[in-house]
Order: sequence, then structure tokens, then C-alpha cells
Amino acid sequence: MKEVFDEPSKAEVAQGVVIVTGPDSVDVAMTPAAALRSAERISSAAVEALIEANGPNAKDMH
Repeated sequence: MKEVFDEPSKAEVAQGVVIVTGPDSVDVAMTPAAALRSAERISSAAVEALIEANGPNAKDMH
């Protein structure tokens, strides 16, 4: 398994491009559209991970 970080990445705008930096030397430049889609995917995966961490009955609680 990869190393797990508890520190969130940072995001900023430079000349119309989204720059994401973070732990483990993350340094990515994306178009706004790619950044939005990435944010959606990360958010969805984070929700799945939280549900998984809280057990199989966590889905029934919503």
C-alpha cells in the first residue's frame, strides 16, 4: 500500500491554470475542467472510503 498522508493538498490559480501541490512532492498543473473533474473523483472516492471505514451498515444510515 502507498504511504497515507493526513495533510490535504493545496490548490491555487496561476495564469488560468490550477496548480495542486501537496505531500510526497505532488505538483500538478491542470486546466480548470480537469481540476473540477479530479475534485469530483476525489470527493466520490473519499465518501466511499468513509462508508467503507464505517462498516457495511453505514449506507443504511442515510
